[in-house]
Amino acid sequence: MKQVKLSRNRDDITAFLSIIFCMIMVYCVVWAFTGMWPWTKNHYNSYSLQAARWLQGHLDLGSNYSHLEIAEYQGKFFVSFPPFPSYVMLPFVLLFGTNTPDGWIALAVSIVGALYVFKLLKHFDIRGNRAIFWTLFVTVGTNMLFISVNGWVWFIAQNLCFMLSVMSIYYAVTNRGGLSLAFWACSVGCRPFNALYAPVLLYILYRNLKDENPKLSFFQIVGVKWKWAIAPCVIAASYMILNYLRFDSILEFGHNYLPEFQEALKGQFHLDYMKTNLPLLLKLPSANAKQIIQFPKFNGTAFYLVTPVFFSYVIYLIYGIIKRKTVNKILIWLIPCTVIFHLLCLTAHKTMGGFHFGNRYPLDALPYAFLALLYMMPQEDKIEKLQYPLAVLGLLINVVGTCATYNGWI
Repeated sequence: MKQVKLSRNRDDITAFLSIIFCMIMVYCVVWAFTGMWPWTKNHYNSYSLQAARWLQGHLDLGSNYSHLEIAEYQGKFFVSFPPFPSYVMLPFVLLFGTNTPDGWIALAVSIVGALYVFKLLKHFDIRGNRAIFWTLFVTVGTNMLFISVNGWVWFIAQNLCFMLSVMSIYYAVTNRGGLSLAFWACSVGCRPFNALYAPVLLYILYRNLKDENPKLSFFQIVGVKWKWAIAPCVIAASYMILNYLRFDSILEFGHNYLPEFQEALKGQFHLDYMKTNLPLLLKLPSANAKQIIQFPKFNGTAFYLVTPVFFSYVIYLIYGIIKRKTVNKILIWLIPCTVIFHLLCLTAHKTMGGFHFGNRYPLDALPYAFLALLYMMPQEDKIEKLQYPLAVLGLLINVVGTCATYNGWI
């Protein structure tokens, strides 16, 4: 048995090294075409600027930066995004000042995110070439590629959110609630709508504990595991204190004080925006006069085209229903319903992500959509081959689209 375990561990290490190699090869293609190598200076470094000011004893930035999205409140200038990425930057600012190695940090975050996708697959007993395929599909075969090749302020937060979400999911399914909820709280500090997934994680943890000890009631579980709430409460309190000290509101991260939202008659969020933004979730690319396919580079295109894992989930859901796969009914519907609600909430925002290739906002839901896919995936996966063309299509679209968008070809 020990020999089998050692052999499995060696195989797992070999498989993950193969994943890292393949990811870096894909990144090298993008870096070569765009010139955005990991050592390239990052001019969109809001989080490092904020961390540096914190270390100097100030909450504001001290001055405006016209090339960044800066909130102005009561005559002072602040970073307009949730603060967790600046927590990450603090030790790097101590070492490098504001010239933090953001490209290398982004690469490390991507690799750790891939590691936890791989670990999640192992938990569902998916190993070897299958684990390599799915990890690469989720990471470089989706719109994640565009946001993970540099450390720009808008994208590194989403890259971190993906990594932290997958970590949170992994620790939930392995019944380590303290870690799961802590990493979930960290992900909310990158992308606030991730707060919506708390019921998913809590239900997974509750179900695991009930399976271990069916006699425990809900209140007994709370009484035993209340310490799991300490870390997320401390993290949430840090956000609220920062928000209050900067903007006099525990729920205000600063985005409402950006000029574009100050000037908007309906503010940052309004149901009327959904009429414009819902079609952007499904908008297909068009052809120009020369019949060359054109992807919009502002506010998004069909999310399932650039992130076909969402389409894969639908395939597995239909297959599971036909084959009457036995799955926890609450969980299998709770996740997609939360994902759909999340996407609808995103469309109530005034913009759908500004400049980018693909449709980056739905990436916040990707880890949970992938978890739902894993629950529906049969052990003997006879339809996995159907995913191969989707993965190849996703890789090609995202490599070409990423290079073209950053280079201004489209």
